[in-house]
Amino acid sequence: MKRSTGVTASAILVFLGSAVTLVSGVLMVFAVLFIPKQPQQPAFVRGFLALAVALYLGFGIWGIASGVGLLRLRQWARISTLVFSGMLLVFTIPALLILPFLPMPGAEGQPDPFALIFKLGMGAVYGAIAAIGGGWLYFFNKSTVKEQFRSLATPSVAEPFVFPPPSPPSRRPLSITIIGGLMLLGPFFLLPAMLTGLPLLFLGQMLDGWRAVPFALTMSVVQGFAGVGLLRLRPWARNLAIGFFLFGFLNFLTMALPGSMARMEQFNASMYAKMGIPAMPGSLEILHITLWAGVVFGVVGVAIQLWFVVTRKSAFSEPPEATALVP
Repeated sequence: MKRSTGVTASAILVFLGSAVTLVSGVLMVFAVLFIPKQPQQPAFVRGFLALAVALYLGFGIWGIASGVGLLRLRQWARISTLVFSGMLLVFTIPALLILPFLPMPGAEGQPDPFALIFKLGMGAVYGAIAAIGGGWLYFFNKSTVKEQFRSLATPSVAEPFVFPPPSPPSRRPLSITIIGGLMLLGPFFLLPAMLTGLPLLFLGQMLDGWRAVPFALTMSVVQGFAGVGLLRLRPWARNLAIGFFLFGFLNFLTMALPGSMARMEQFNASMYAKMGIPAMPGSLEILHITLWAGVVFGVVGVAIQLWFVVTRKSAFSEPPEATALVP
């Protein structure tokens, strides 16, 4: 089947976004290398920068590979785009919902026109990204689009790619594919914590320094094994993922316990003091909004993934040899 205009346009959009991401990552590399380190700067600040660089470069490379795969009608590229679309929604929808509530006072407590323009501009950017993610989730799940990635395409003179034979339909649910892919990305997000002691939430407490390293390592190993097992529809991986999400659910809920927010305030103040940064007006209110938004969206996000893993039990009942890692 011939590649549709929508698939081609999506691939071009992926290439453009990946190019911008790679350029941003390269610029951040120069920032990390040439910006002098402040004497009182905690080690995890460099960890944040290293994480940002790794994410920009990693997503850029991932995007280019997926774009090429879309042009060649590779099934893994369609799945990859769906996983990435889910990530776009996860990152942008919470930001869109909390953006109107972030305090940005102007002089003498009067509203600042620049603050309004900033919020409208950021809202437009996040809204556009969320629209792209939602549009791709719908488009690449259409039966006509799925068929393009299952059919044998015949290359022409204007289409110099070599196309693979059609792939058999996978019995793995799309929800399990997305969750497994997201869990495989988890260790990359935790890598800076293992290297620099980046602060991590553990049952209402913030672990930083050497205390964060074993926790980050344990979480990375669990996510990695669970992610691979879910993609291969292993029953033990489903049980491991359920346990992981139950812990995540409990971990977020502990932020609602008495005293948790006060500990977060103390930790935040100590970090500002270590970096020699004075508290900005409205910073405490921003901290509260950010923390509560993180709790709400964290609980909802974990609950959704837990529901899909629990309710898709039938997909794990057949022999695992019948399932390939990549559909």
